[in-house]
Amino acid sequence: MPPATEFPSSDDADDMEAYGTITEAPGGLRRLFDQVVVTLMPSAVRLIGAGFQFLSTIMVARALGSNASAPFFFWSSVLMTSGPIASYGLEQIALRNVPRLECEGKEAVAHFVGNLRALSFAIALIIGLIWSLYATWTEPSPGGFHLWHLLPLAAQGAISLTLINGEAFKGLSRPVFGTLYGHVLPAGIFFLFVLLFAPYLGSPGILTAYVASFTAGVLLAQIAPGGDFRHFFLCWPDRVVLRSLLREGFPVCCASVFGALGFIIPLAICDRLLPPSEISHLTAAFRVAILFVVLSSAIHSVFAPDLSRSAESPKPLVPVMRVFWKAGLIALGTLILPLAFGILFPSETMALFGEEFRSGAAILYWLLIFQILYLLLGPMAYLLLMTGQTIFLARLGVGKLILTITLSALLIPRYNGLGMVAAMGIGGLAEAVIGIGYALWKMKVKGMQSNSSTEKEVGR
Repeated sequence: MPPATEFPSSDDADDMEAYGTITEAPGGLRRLFDQVVVTLMPSAVRLIGAGFQFLSTIMVARALGSNASAPFFFWSSVLMTSGPIASYGLEQIALRNVPRLECEGKEAVAHFVGNLRALSFAIALIIGLIWSLYATWTEPSPGGFHLWHLLPLAAQGAISLTLINGEAFKGLSRPVFGTLYGHVLPAGIFFLFVLLFAPYLGSPGILTAYVASFTAGVLLAQIAPGGDFRHFFLCWPDRVVLRSLLREGFPVCCASVFGALGFIIPLAICDRLLPPSEISHLTAAFRVAILFVVLSSAIHSVFAPDLSRSAESPKPLVPVMRVFWKAGLIALGTLILPLAFGILFPSETMALFGEEFRSGAAILYWLLIFQILYLLLGPMAYLLLMTGQTIFLARLGVGKLILTITLSALLIPRYNGLGMVAAMGIGGLAEAVIGIGYALWKMKVKGMQSNSSTEKEVGR
């Protein structure tokens, strides 16, 4: 589920100047320019980070080969996917509550974000410990504990703090800084590590650099300009605040758990059944597909405010679906050419990671086919979120998780990596179709209720 994007007020002159507003422009043109820049700039910056990630993946694959790179690809995928679980959804609470605290001063903001960091860090250490025990348990023969098994412990803490920092910046109406410190800087630092040292390191060494890049991002955010939360780092909340945070974060955490497990469990099944080389091919193909997920989410998020405003109409069906299909068609039109290239030339695309990765062409082919189908269906998650159907979205996530795990258990032993792609693809399509159908029904019911109320008023 793509995260909701916050959009700062376009009349905040200081923030607009930070995004390069042309202050001498005429009033109407200036407001239009401000709106375009504020809306698109965070997405554009986010894409820079995605580019760093993709290039890093290619360099690691070429430096280590498909077998030696398998541990890094597996663990980096697992740790990043479980990051929103380790943060306990507190990054969304930062996004919502930080703007309300600004009027109380910088110290209030800093203290609250310190509370979020401390609680998230504690939860992340527990989840990281679980992953460390899993790494020790699944260590190939001769087995035993290795020092690198402690890396998941450190990584989960760093990733969770990075997520909270990014959303706290957005809450301060600095979305570009939020994307920069929450994604681009860690990805860029890791890219430099890989560029300089990948040929001399194995998977454990590169995974260490991966953890170090997030740690550096956390420390840089602490001294970032405009970071009103810099006065505290970790500050344990009192009993009342702790209970409140645990209660408010639980629904968001549950939604993250369902989404993450829908990827982690099938990948863990593959890790137990398939050779390391196929795990590398599988995760590399997923990283290509994730680029399109990031791009489409960035485009869809631009239309989230219009979806939200249209949903407030007494008869929301037509105006909401007009924006919904507009977002879907623009995303599809933007991405269809690179998607078509990947589908027509999957072997050549996978060869970017190294010649031995060509055998993952079929996996990439079907991942991109499913991606086109997702784009044709439109931004279902945004539709449910912006129309206020968040509870149903969480329930839908539970159903998708059960379906994906069931299909994975049936298909992966028979079809290997393609079984995982099919299980996740079918689960995702079922979720999208049901979610859109439910949203249409709820909006139709709202329109009928509005008509009924109007008729009663006329009758009076």
